[in-house]
Amino acid sequence: MLIHISRELLVKAIQHVYKAVSNNGRGSMISVINILVQNEWIFISGTGTSLAVQYKVCTSDSKVRIFNQGSITCQANYLYEISRKLVDDIVIIEVIEQRILYITSGSTQVRLNGMLHTDIPFFSQNKYQQTTNQFIVPCNLLVPMIKQVAGVASTTDAKPVFMGVCLEIQGSQLTMIATDGVVRMARCSIPIENDAGWTGISIIPATSLIDIAKMLTNDGFTDVVIELNHYEIRFMTPNLLIKSAVIEGLYPSTRNLVPHIHVSEVVLDNISFRQLLDRVSVLAGYHLVTMQISEGRLTLLSNTAEIGGISDELDLKEQSGENFSITINGKFLISTLRCVNEDYIRIRFTGSRSPILLLPVREERDWLFLLTPVLTKSS
Repeated sequence: MLIHISRELLVKAIQHVYKAVSNNGRGSMISVINILVQNEWIFISGTGTSLAVQYKVCTSDSKVRIFNQGSITCQANYLYEISRKLVDDIVIIEVIEQRILYITSGSTQVRLNGMLHTDIPFFSQNKYQQTTNQFIVPCNLLVPMIKQVAGVASTTDAKPVFMGVCLEIQGSQLTMIATDGVVRMARCSIPIENDAGWTGISIIPATSLIDIAKMLTNDGFTDVVIELNHYEIRFMTPNLLIKSAVIEGLYPSTRNLVPHIHVSEVVLDNISFRQLLDRVSVLAGYHLVTMQISEGRLTLLSNTAEIGGISDELDLKEQSGENFSITINGKFLISTLRCVNEDYIRIRFTGSRSPILLLPVREERDWLFLLTPVLTKSS
């Protein structure tokens, strides 16, 4: 095997693949990356416990030249660290002896011992068959959607389904729902191209979706093809193929979690609100922040008994209904606001012991965040 490839392209490919294998643990039999040169293509692949990633490059790209075909499998962490620390623009990758990889870049020469990969579940170039359960999603809508929803999922395995994001396809709409089962819930819908009219539902690990969003952000393509079946989901662009395992089980209905009646509603500037919350959270003991709405102004209060307290105010753009006061987890709220790419947001107060709802102001947007209040002595 002998190829010449630009350092930029090699690093990009290995970084994508490394996201799949980096959680396996150093020394694991599947913490490896495979490089396969076949015909006019270079395939760089890696498989993790829940993710498998393949990045492919064609010789039509001027940054790649193939001289000899072949394949090699190496420890992922060493290949990753070496590739990103190379300096010269052109990298020569060569396999002369069996299972020994030589990397040359300028004056840098590296020899890596390869390993047998017959038992490692890499992508098969021959067995893959396209399914009819597929639809097309604009990348610029899918990535923000994942960021908004996936962070709400549970991080404990008491109920595995809550560690996932429920993905629903119906008609020309894709909906993602996540909840930790206790405090938070998020839902977002975007339009898709679903010419076959396929309908389906699946649960995808939230951590996998977060990694997928990072890869798609850096891939540079406008659309993503998604294929779904009972045991895996695939995200595909011209250069990138990502497979994720799905979580078995039935995702509980979240419709009854959303209050249909509210007693007060405000509209405020998202960035100003986030900055205000960020300041007040500095002295928020146990992340507790009190929101007070009164006569067109929002006041945030926090304190730590041994240190001190903070209060700050913000003018509201709109207010309707009653004045109110509620205590929430500021850490959860600010993580939500950071994922919302909106100038203004709508907050609905549904009662002192009921969740607050964060909603878009623009009618063409379809998302919702639910945050349960923290009950205090004054609640």
